[in-house]
Amino acid sequence: AVARGAAAAAGWLGGILRPDPTAGAPVACTIPADVLASLERRLAPLEAFLARRRPRVAASDASRFAGRHGQAGSQGFLGPPARQRRRIDGPAGALRAEERSIAALRGLVRRAREAVALLRCLHEENFERDVGAWLGPEIRQQLCGLTLRSFVSTPEGAGVASRLVEALMARRTRADLSAVDALAGKLQAAAPLFFDGDARTFYRARELLQTARDARDARDFRQAAETTAASLEMLLGVPLAGDPTAVMAELADLRCFHGLAALPLAAAAKAADAAAAGDGVGSLGAMDPGPIARASSPRRPFGATNSASLNGLNDGSLFIGATVTDPEECFEYVCVAIRALATGVADPGSPPGSLGAVCAALPSDERASGLAALLERCAQASSPAAASAAAAAAKAAAAAAAASPHTGGPHPPVPPSPSVVAVAAATPAEVAGASSIHDGAFIRRVYAELVNLGRDEDLLELPAGPLEQHLAERGAFETARQGGAITRDESRHLELLARLYARRERHGLAAQVFFALAERVAAADCVVSLDERAALLDLALRHAKSPGAHAELAGGAGGAAASESQVETLEGKIKVLEFQRRLHATFSERAHRGGADADRNGRLAAELERELRPLSDMYNDFAKPCDMHDVCLEMLHFSRYRDADGAVARGLWDALLSGAASSCGGDDRAALFAACNAARALGPKLFPSDVAFPVAHVALKLELMAGGLWGGVGAAVAGSEDAAAVADAMLAATGDSPEAAHAAYDSLLATPASRAQHGRALVQSEQLQTPALRLRLLRSALRVLRRWDEKIRADDAGLGGGGAGNGAAAHGGFGAFGKDFGNRHVRAALGDVCVGYAGEARRLLQVPTSAQGAAEALAEEFDALGKRLIG
Repeated sequence: AVARGAAAAAGWLGGILRPDPTAGAPVACTIPADVLASLERRLAPLEAFLARRRPRVAASDASRFAGRHGQAGSQGFLGPPARQRRRIDGPAGALRAEERSIAALRGLVRRAREAVALLRCLHEENFERDVGAWLGPEIRQQLCGLTLRSFVSTPEGAGVASRLVEALMARRTRADLSAVDALAGKLQAAAPLFFDGDARTFYRARELLQTARDARDARDFRQAAETTAASLEMLLGVPLAGDPTAVMAELADLRCFHGLAALPLAAAAKAADAAAAGDGVGSLGAMDPGPIARASSPRRPFGATNSASLNGLNDGSLFIGATVTDPEECFEYVCVAIRALATGVADPGSPPGSLGAVCAALPSDERASGLAALLERCAQASSPAAASAAAAAAKAAAAAAAASPHTGGPHPPVPPSPSVVAVAAATPAEVAGASSIHDGAFIRRVYAELVNLGRDEDLLELPAGPLEQHLAERGAFETARQGGAITRDESRHLELLARLYARRERHGLAAQVFFALAERVAAADCVVSLDERAALLDLALRHAKSPGAHAELAGGAGGAAASESQVETLEGKIKVLEFQRRLHATFSERAHRGGADADRNGRLAAELERELRPLSDMYNDFAKPCDMHDVCLEMLHFSRYRDADGAVARGLWDALLSGAASSCGGDDRAALFAACNAARALGPKLFPSDVAFPVAHVALKLELMAGGLWGGVGAAVAGSEDAAAVADAMLAATGDSPEAAHAAYDSLLATPASRAQHGRALVQSEQLQTPALRLRLLRSALRVLRRWDEKIRADDAGLGGGGAGNGAAAHGGFGAFGKDFGNRHVRAALGDVCVGYAGEARRLLQVPTSAQGAAEALAEEFDALGKRLIG
C-alpha cells in the first residue's frame, strides 16, 4: 500500500507517460493498471459525496458571482492565489467563497477520476504497444514529462487526451469494425467528459467511412456513395466532436468533395454559436479563457484541434485555459483543399495522408471535377437562396426518380437514399457557417484563394452577384475612376471584374472598367506599359461598340447617347495614346543610339511611359521642343486647332520641309526630293484638313525650293524629272486628288486681287510675281491637269471610279460639275482653264531669252491639252 501510495504521488507530480522519441515506439505509463483502478475506486465515492452535498447559498447568488468573476478565473483553475487580502462580504460572502471552492474541488475530482478511467481503458485495450505509430511527433513530444495533474487540469492535457482517444478509435476502426461500438460505449461510460455522445456519433461516422472505403474497394460504388453520404450527414450534426483533419482526408479519398466544404462550414457555425452563447465552450469542449488569456497564449497550429467534447457544468468540471476555435481556422480546411485540387501540390510540410496530400495525389481529371464540386458547394453555402433552390432541386429529382416506372431493363432505377438527398445541397448550418464571422467572409476567402492561384476561369464561373462586389471593392474601382493610384493587386481584381462583365455580356460596364484600367495611375509596385494601356483601350472600345452596351449605361435613348459618347471618348483616347506611343518610341530609339542627348531622351521616354499625358502636354513639352514637326501637325489636325491666320500650321510645315532639305548635306536635288517625300508621307494623314494641311502654302514652298529661292537650296533644280517632282508630290499628298492640287496651283497663279480671297499669306508672297516662278507653277499646273485628264478618261472607259467628282467642290476645283453635269462639262471647263493658262504662259515674255522658248512651248502644250479636253 505504501508503494502504491508513493507511485500515486509520483504520478500526480511526475511523468505518467514516457514515450521513446523513436517513431512507433511503445508508450509506457508509470502508473500501474492496478493503481489506476484503485485511484478510480477511491475517487468515485468522494465524487459521489460532493455531488450529494446540498449547497448552503442560493443558486442565484452563485450565478451572480460567476457572472462577476468569470474573467478573474480565466487565469486557471489551479492558478496561484491572489497576493492581496480578499475582502469578505460578511457571512454570506464567506459562504459563497466556500461553495466556490467546493464546486471547484468537485469538478477537479470528477475530471481526475475520468482521466484515470481513460488511462485504465487504454491499459485494458493494450494500446501501449503501438500508440506511437498513431501519434504525431508533436504529441509524442508533449507526452514527455506530462503529469497526471497537467493531464487533468490543463489544455495541454486535454489535447493529449483527445489525441489518445482519436488514435485509439482510429486503430480499432482499422483493425476491428465490429468492436468499435463496444469500445465507444465503454469510453462513454467510463469517461464521458473525454468521450460523450457527440464523440460516439463522430466515431460512428468514421466507422461508416471505413465501410464506404471497403465498398469502394469491392467496386460497389453506389453503396460506397450512399454510405459516405450517411457518414457525412452524421458528421454535419456533430462537426466539433472530433478532429476533422483525418475525416477531411477520408472524405477526399472517397471523392466526397462537397463534404470538404460542408463539414468545415458546419464546424464554423457551431463554433460561432458557442462563442455567441457566451458559455465559453468552443470546439475543444473547453471553456474560453477570455480575451486576455487568448492574447497571451500562442495560436494553435492548423488542425491541432481537440476531439474531446466536454460538457459545461456548474460544478467546475471544465478546466479553464483552452482556446476557442476560430471560424477562420475552419475556413482554412476548405482553402487547403482548393489549393491542393487546383495545383496538384500539397502545402509545404503536409504529412502523408493529410487532406492536402490526398487531394494533391488524385488524377488531374478527378482534381478538376472535385474542384468544381467544391466551389459549387461553396457558392451554395454563401447564398441562402441558392442553397434553398439546390435543396429543392435535389428533393424533386429524388421524388421523380422514386416515381419513375420500371421499363423492364435488367437494372431498375433506384432512387437516391435519404442521406444522399440530405447532403446533396448546402444545409442551413453550412449557410450559417459561411457567414459566421461577417456577411460574405467565407466566400471572399475562397475568392482570394482562386485569385492567388490564378484560377481565373473557375473564379468567373461562380455566381456574379457577390463576386462583382468583391472584385469592385478589392480593385478600388471608384478610386481608379477618380484618378487615384492603385496597386498591382487592385489592378488584377479590376481586370477580373471587367472579364466578369464581359462574360455576362454586360459590355457597357466592361468598357468602363477596361477604360479605368487603361487610364489608371500606377502605384510604385505597378508599372503599366503604353502597349498594355493601348490593349486595354482597344478592349474598352470593342465592348463599348458591342450590341446592347448602351443598356448598361442608361435606359432608352439616353443610354444610346451615353454609349455613343463613350465610343467617341474612347476613340479619342486611343488616338492620343497613339501619339504618346510614337513619341516614346522615338525618344527610346534616340536614347539607344546614344550621343550627347542620350540621357535627356531616356528621361523623356521614361516620363512618357509613366502615365497617360494630355495632348497639350505632349505637344508643348515633348514634340515641339524636340522638333517633331510632323507629329505636331498631326496633333493639330486631331485636335482641330485653328488660329486666326493659320500661322502655326504654316510655320510647322516650313520647319518640316526645310529640316528635311537640310538633312541632305548640300545636295540641292536631294534636298528637293527629301522635302517632297516629307510632304508625300504626311499629306495623306492630314488631307483634306485646310487647317493642318494648307495645300497652296506647301506647294508654294516646294516650288520655291525647286527654284532655288527657299529652304537652303542654292540654285534652281533643272531636269524633266525634277520639274514634275513637286506636282507629283502634291498629287500624292492630296491622295491623288487633281482637283485639290489644281485648286492650290490656281490660287498661286491668280492675280494679287484674286489671291486675297485665299489668305493674306499668299498676297504677301512677292516671289509669286517673278516670271521664273510663275513659269515653274504653270509647268506644275500642266502636270496636274494632265493627271486630271487621265482620270476622266479612265472614268469614261470604266477603268476607274470617282472621275471628276472626288470632292473637288470643297477645294475650289471643277469636280462639282462631275456629279451634276457629267464629265463632258468638266472637260469643257478644264479646256477653258488650259486656254487661260496658255495665255498666261505667253505673257511671260519678260523671262530671260533662254527661257522664252520654254514659255512658248508650255503655252502650246496647254493649247493641245485644251483642244483634247474640249474635243
